[in-house]
Amino acid sequence: MGNPNSKPQKLLVSGTALAETGRLKEAASAFRQATKADPDCAEAHFNLATVLSEIGKSSDAITAWGKVIALLPDIVAAHRTFGETLLDYEVPRFEASSDLKNTGPLNRAIAEYRLAIDAIPVLRACHSNIGEIYLNKGKLPEADKAFADAAALPDNLEDAFANVGATLNHPGNLKAAIAINREAMSMAPDYDSDEISEGSYLDTDLTFTENEILLPDGFEVMMEWERPIMERSAEIITVNSGDVLNVGFGMAIIDTAIQQFELNTHTIIEAHPQVITRAEEWAKDKKGVQIVPTRWQEALDKIGPFDGIYFDTLMPPMIPFMRETPKLLKPGGVFTFFQMMIQFENIEAMAETGLNFALERMPFDKVTQNRYYRLMEKDDQGRFTAPLLIYQK
Repeated sequence: MGNPNSKPQKLLVSGTALAETGRLKEAASAFRQATKADPDCAEAHFNLATVLSEIGKSSDAITAWGKVIALLPDIVAAHRTFGETLLDYEVPRFEASSDLKNTGPLNRAIAEYRLAIDAIPVLRACHSNIGEIYLNKGKLPEADKAFADAAALPDNLEDAFANVGATLNHPGNLKAAIAINREAMSMAPDYDSDEISEGSYLDTDLTFTENEILLPDGFEVMMEWERPIMERSAEIITVNSGDVLNVGFGMAIIDTAIQQFELNTHTIIEAHPQVITRAEEWAKDKKGVQIVPTRWQEALDKIGPFDGIYFDTLMPPMIPFMRETPKLLKPGGVFTFFQMMIQFENIEAMAETGLNFALERMPFDKVTQNRYYRLMEKDDQGRFTAPLLIYQK
């Protein structure tokens, strides 16, 4: 990622090579210089944190993991490892101290474990570690509850998520950590979080601005800067003219682009009540548009087949929809979807469909800050890019 000839990238390469040969203190120095050269480089902070943890510089490692969390707030493994670093360093200091009020770092460790648990409830070790912290603090009821929560989790789920955090042992493993995080998050719905999340989203009061749609906590549902990839996607799915389906109306960006092409029908599935109202108003003077106001799972047996399909919804995950695309597409039909970065579980799911595959990379002249933009790759001109995966029956 990034320009390989830039100073931060050269320092990253040098630091990784030093770490691989066991020269960890020199590696730490190189990674620290990389963070100074590019303070927003998540990989540099990640590598620095892992090396500092390995050489026993726990206090410095805690600071470094804090930087990683700030840059990658949705990587579960980072929260878990940060919590473990705090636990290993602060519990002995707490036990040796006569100042039992100094519990701030331990409280931070609990908070990090809870963030990991919120994303993946079956992380037994996180529940157990919370119990250990409460036990050291003398809070026996809280400790008993945390240990009980850990004991209540099935053994097979602990094994399934054992790798979450395991890739944070060596520098250079950020991409693997992110991939495992995504794999774990895709497995987590087996614990009913998917259904709950979707229901919660559909009941949420959205905020609409000129440039974005936001959840109450500020999470970006859709952003204006995504327009180039959506307009390109409209070109792709209308290549055969005919009948087109879009799942997720959002800000009407792609549907407005689709309307520029000659089509037989233009079907839009949208489930969020506020967005449905906007979609129905938008469609009043549009040609051939049908709004299907429901979840896509409840609509597929009533519509199709299509010459082109686009998918971009916040909830639920798209993999179940991907598995339906061969049945929804006409021969020669095209399917694509929005994502900011390559997500390997999506590629694996689509590989099972047997559809033909192509990849384009869309550059963006401007990307506003959001929760994931720092994970996007850059081209040789320094522009953020997003992958556009195209499938044809």
